[in-house]
Parts: sequence; structure tokens; C-alpha cells
Amino acid sequence: MRKSPLAPLLLLIGTGFAQAPDVVIRSSVREVLLDVVVRDAHGRLITNLKPGEIAVYEDGVRQDVRSFRLVAGSEVRIDDEKQAAEAKAGEGNPSASKAARQPVNPLRTVNVVCLILNDLNPETRSFAFESARKFVNEELRPNTFIGVFSLDASGLRPVFPFSNSREHLIKALELAAVNQLPSVNLGSAALLSGLSMQATGTIVPPGSTFTGSADGSSPSDPLGTRGDMDFSVRAGLREIDALIGLVRQLSPLPFQKTVLLLSTGLTRPPDQLEYWDSLIHQATKGGVTFYAMDVWGLGVCQDAPSDSCQAAQSASAPSVAMLQYIAALSQQQGPASIGQSAAGSSGASSASSASPNSSHGPPPVSAAAEMMELAHQDDYVKFAVSSGNRQEAIRELAERTGGFLIANTNNTDKLLAHVMEEVDTHYEIAYPSKSDRDDGHFRKIEVKLARAGLRVETRTGYFAVPDTADRPLTAEEMAGLKALDTQPRPHAFDFRSRAYRFRDAGGTAQYAIAFEMPISNLTASPAAIAHRHRLHASLLALVKNAQGQIVDRVSKDVPAEVPDDRLAALQAELMTYQHAVNLPAGHYTVETAVVDHEGNRSSTGVFEIDNREQTGVGLSDLTLARRVENLGPPPDAADPFEYTVDSTGKRVLPFVTTDLFAGARPVVYLMIYPERGNPAKPELRVQLLKKGSLLATVKPFLPPPDASGGIPMIVQAIGKPGSYEVKATVVQGASSTERNLAYTVAGN
Repeated sequence: MRKSPLAPLLLLIGTGFAQAPDVVIRSSVREVLLDVVVRDAHGRLITNLKPGEIAVYEDGVRQDVRSFRLVAGSEVRIDDEKQAAEAKAGEGNPSASKAARQPVNPLRTVNVVCLILNDLNPETRSFAFESARKFVNEELRPNTFIGVFSLDASGLRPVFPFSNSREHLIKALELAAVNQLPSVNLGSAALLSGLSMQATGTIVPPGSTFTGSADGSSPSDPLGTRGDMDFSVRAGLREIDALIGLVRQLSPLPFQKTVLLLSTGLTRPPDQLEYWDSLIHQATKGGVTFYAMDVWGLGVCQDAPSDSCQAAQSASAPSVAMLQYIAALSQQQGPASIGQSAAGSSGASSASSASPNSSHGPPPVSAAAEMMELAHQDDYVKFAVSSGNRQEAIRELAERTGGFLIANTNNTDKLLAHVMEEVDTHYEIAYPSKSDRDDGHFRKIEVKLARAGLRVETRTGYFAVPDTADRPLTAEEMAGLKALDTQPRPHAFDFRSRAYRFRDAGGTAQYAIAFEMPISNLTASPAAIAHRHRLHASLLALVKNAQGQIVDRVSKDVPAEVPDDRLAALQAELMTYQHAVNLPAGHYTVETAVVDHEGNRSSTGVFEIDNREQTGVGLSDLTLARRVENLGPPPDAADPFEYTVDSTGKRVLPFVTTDLFAGARPVVYLMIYPERGNPAKPELRVQLLKKGSLLATVKPFLPPPDASGGIPMIVQAIGKPGSYEVKATVVQGASSTERNLAYTVAGN
């Protein structure tokens, strides 16, 4: 079976796009704000629940619900617009924005919307894409992710992956509007043509000029009625197959799942109605709600067949035309018509045998052939009536899954807004969590209803992480949290992580948490742009105190697209990242995770920090560095691997490992922090040893401290094969501090 193109896009939901921010503000009592959507067995919204009919459990423990209310979609929109305005006003005043935040953990329901452009043609494409553009531009919410797809007889194809970026989605729609190929699904139009009938419903009366065969085939329609019907059935089944595949992939996701189908209609083959019903059953069971729009809109000759109008202007037009055809067909199918046809055929045969030109003209149609073909007319009529009204099919799909149909109108703005109003309508439940342990583990949430036959849609839980970084969790961080919460913890590839101690001040010490990994460990996937590959890694470190509580976190998301001719060189490099945290004295555990999003893989690690209080002249840990780069922007004062020398910004790229490859040319980086109030000038002595034997002693000149109060120093290390030790001692009057570092350089 061919893999669905939707699969990697849904993977992006699970690891990249589809997680809404889980915000946990540090407070004495954490209150959880939970969004809940309730539907009945037919997908319809339930808006009359009472507080006593609902119970909330967290990790199996029932919680005390403090508030319960129904929030209309229109209210959500007003709140979103208000928050956007406040965020814009607070861009220049971060402290005010931070002060306005509430001590709650809002678990908003994520809205996933699949925007599907189905079976478009030149008459409908402009209206369909303009409607899609309006929907994205006007109805995109902060917690909504929209993916754009096209659907025709060849199946479901991605146009743009799920995104919350209005700009990117609109640009994708504009490009798709220009480049989308016309549909190959003729649907009911092909059937009507096969029945010798124009799409507007005009009957082609049988007569002596008809040169077709009994099965409806002709030089202009070589397939014939049965062939066209079979083609339409197969095209319709492929569309149903694609929608069932979409529903199956959306169903397991713990989100509010909506499909907006902008369509010319769908075909329901009469002998496959059980399969059609299974699509609806799987959608309602999986919590997938369909909304549909007949993209014919209102045309000049919509639903009004006439000789002067050559194009049907809605998905229901074929069924209107079918009424006239059925009436005409019933008149032709009587015994008299068969007898006349047989007699005519016999007469034609007799005349033909006597005529010298009997070899010219179409072959005669036997009475038996006509009778057999007339026996199929019931099948044709049954198929035409069942599948002809393609608008009715999308109406049924929408209404039976809890949505509605937008049809016979060009004024779609308010109706599209009503779609998102229904999607956003929900119950809001607030409760104080009975667990106040922020250890990074996943807290499972269950919502139970006293009323039977209802379905609950809400978040399955949240990661217990304090908002130590003044920002909500990102989707990439949640992917790392998921890896750390998995038992046994995954290890799909190797990476290294450690912490370097730097400045001591005010009873706290600054530690730089560093990651290092060969880029070749990441999966390189072909990018949308030809001759390029895509790589995507995210890094996460949770710093926990002796009680297992998270006190800080470090994260970095690293997506990249690389030209094919540079891929091999990039994969030979190391990916490094470091970020500083400030920790009071104590013992800490650092849990780290790296996620390879393109390969859907992850690895985890752990190391310890024994942070003991130190006094006197300060000296950082010794760091092996690959190289020192010049910085364009000014150095970041919070990053101990960035500094200024001779008015030039520098960045140190460290080796996290101490086992260096052959040919490495390492240097040793360190920072000296003179003791305040000590009038003596600090002095540095660096010893280079091999197997305990002293090779060299360096006593470099120390410049004055920089603006940060530190003195950055670079000392050339030995790069020849062997095992070495570096000892650094800084002395300031009677105060001294020593650090050492052992490393190995591999042989050639």
C-alpha cells in the first residue's frame, strides 16, 4: 500500500505544530484552566451540561472543580483580539506584559483544521481559493493550526503543512491557486454524457441519426454508459478512500479536529453506500467534524437547465437535469418501444440484405442487444439518482458529523465565521491541582460525564514544568519532555552534554549547559525545494534540585534546509550549543534530550552538578575549544562563551568531549574573576603535562577585567597524539584557586 502523503504532515502536528502552549506560572497554588468540548453520538455540540454532570481526574485523583462555564466561540474571538492588542502594546514594556499574566496553567484545546480543495475546475477555482484565503485571513486563531490539501480522483495531496502562520498559509494558497492542476474526475458529468444527455439535462432523442451502440457508446463517447459509470464509481471511491485515510490519521490526536471541504461535491456509488456510511461512522467515532462548501456559489444559470446555458453551476445541477432524463427514459422502456425497436431492426436488416449498399453505415443493433441494454437501465437510473446530486453528498457528510453545508451563496464570510464559532465553543473548567510537584512528568487528565452517549474532547494532560524561562513551553520542548517521560528512556543516537562552571556571585554560580552531537546523527529528508535536504533537531535540558523539582530549563530548536552539494560537508561537522543558568549552592541533576524530528527519533542523557559555595579569587572550569570566532553583534553578557578583546567580540566554540580526533588543534578557554576588595593583582600559571611529566609552564600577562568583571583567557593546548593534563592556578594575594583538565588526542 502506498504511504499516504498526509502521514509526515500529521507527524508535524504531533511533534512540531500541533501542541498548544502549556503555560505553568510559578505560584503557591497552581490552578489549571481546562477547555472541554462535548458532542453527542452524531457530532453535534452539547451546550446544556450542568456542573454536577462533569468530573475531572488528574493521574487518577479527582480534582475539586472551582468554576464551570460555557464559552461561546464569539467570546473566544473577542478574547483573542484583546490579547493580541495587549501583546502588541506590551512589546515595548516586557515587565508590564509579565505582570499581567495570571497564575494559571491554561490547557487550551488545540484546533486542527484540514482545509481541503476538492475537485476544482476553471469555473470554481477562483471562488474556492478566495473563500479559503478569507477563512485563513479572518478565522485563524492563536490555538488553531491549518493544513491545506487538494483532493481529486487521484487522492489526497498536501499543499502546505499544518501551520499557525497566517502569512505562510495565505502565500501557499496564492501559489496553489495559480499552479493547481485541473481535476480528472468527471463525476456525474461523464455519466450524463454517456447517457447521451447534456449536463444541463437536455435529452438527445433516439432517432435514425444515432450512430451509437446499445450500451450507449459512440464515437464521441467510446466508453459507453457502463464505462462512464464505472469511471465515476472508481473516482468516487478514491475520494472516499482518501477521506477515510484522513479520518484515521486525525482520530488518535487529542485535539479539536475539523475538516473544511471546499468542493464541487462528492460521488456516493449506490452499491457502496455501506462504505460511505463507514466514512461517517469513523469520523464521528474519531471526533472529526466535517464542514462543507459548494464552491459553485451562485452562478447565472445555477440549477436552471436551459438550451442557452452550457455549464452546470452547482453540485446539485446534475440531479435537477436527471429528473427530466428519468421521465424521458421511462417512456422509452415500455414493451411497445422494444417491439418497435425490434421491428425496426428486422426491417432494417431485410432492407439491408436487398440493398447494394448494405456494406455502408453502422452495423444493425439486434433486438436481443437492445433488450439486454434496457435491462441495465434500472442500474443507470439508480446510479444517476444516487450519485447525481453531489451537493447532497457533502451536505450529508457535514450534517451527520456535526457540521453544516454552505451552499447556493457567494456571501460566505459570515458562514465561514460561524464554522470557527462552532469550533471554538467549549466549556471552561478551572481547578487547583492537588499535585504541586513540578518534576517534568506528564500529568494525565480524564474528564468523565454523568450523562451517557456523549463524547468529550479535551487535552489528555500536561507536562508539570514551571515557567522558569518567562515563556510557555514550545512544541519542540514538549517533544523533549515526552522523550524524558518515556520508560525506558530512548537512546537512538549518541550525543554529549555537560555543565561548565563560571562566575560565582551573590551566593549563586553560573553554569553553562552545553550540548555536542555529530550532525551526521540527524536524519536528512528531501525538502520541498529541489536539490535541498531538511534537518531538524531540538535540544532540551531540565535542571532539577535534590527534591526532584525543576528549577530551570534550557532548550534550542535547530531547523535547517541545506543544498545537496553542501550536505556531506555539513554532516562531517559537530552541532554544539550552550546556555547559562544561575544556581544556588546545592546538588542538581540535569536531564537532557535531543529530538531528531525528521527521523522521529530521540535520545536522552543525564549528568550531575555538585555546586559548592566558593570564595576568594574565581576561576572557571577549563574548557577545550575547537576555535574562537569573531562576533558580528556585541557579545551577550549572559553567555560566558562570548567576550570582548581589543574592542572585538569573540565567541568560543567548545569541545564537550575530552577525547579529541586526530589532527585537532585545541585551545584552552578560561575566565578569571578577581576577588572584589582584594588590592593584589591576580596572576595565572598554566602547566601542560603528559603522563604526569611537566612539558611546559605558561604565565601569561593578565589584562584588566572587562565590563562583566571577568578576564577571558585563551591558552594554546597540545594537539599531538597522546594523553595530556592542563593545570591552571590563579593567585591574588593570599587567595588562590586551581582547576585541571585531562584530555586525549587520537593518533593518525
